[in-house]
Amino acid sequence: MAVTSLWHVKGSIKDVIDYIENPEKTVPNEDMQDFFDVFSYVKNPSKTNEGEYVSAINCLKETALQQMILTKKQYQKTGGYIAWHGYQSFKPDEVTPEQCHEIGLKLAREMWGDKYQIIVATHLDKGHLHNHFCFNSVSYLDGSKYNYSKSEQKRLREVSDRLCREYRHGECADYGTSPKHCL
Repeated sequence: MAVTSLWHVKGSIKDVIDYIENPEKTVPNEDMQDFFDVFSYVKNPSKTNEGEYVSAINCLKETALQQMILTKKQYQKTGGYIAWHGYQSFKPDEVTPEQCHEIGLKLAREMWGDKYQIIVATHLDKGHLHNHFCFNSVSYLDGSKYNYSKSEQKRLREVSDRLCREYRHGECADYGTSPKHCL
């Protein structure tokens, strides 16, 4: 089974907006550095096979940051947590890069895909494959803010475990891998 975790990204959305709208005149400050760092880290080409394993849900991966900011502005919810960042990590040789990314996309769609803009990136640069999730704290549908609670933490783990079991018992055979490489 994969290990999962999720945490908030703090920062000043006003500073992010100022930077995005005029990058020549504004330098990122400490308050918003985490937001930029998360996007840079998650989408890092050297970790994602030059972006092959980066996907977006409810936004375009090329403009996800700008789209998330527009959503926040539309609903006038630019304070508080500005994004959520999490991961789903597998043991070495448990999954192929394709399987890892597919499982990560399914997890993100089920957990947050009905309301939030999400980037899913599968990192290949360590001895184990893992997915990163970065999603807007504000829903593009209704402006509600995501609330990560104990029940959401439990749900994240349960959905991930269920998807892992599904791949162990069926879908991974579609990739032509031997059972020891399936979840």
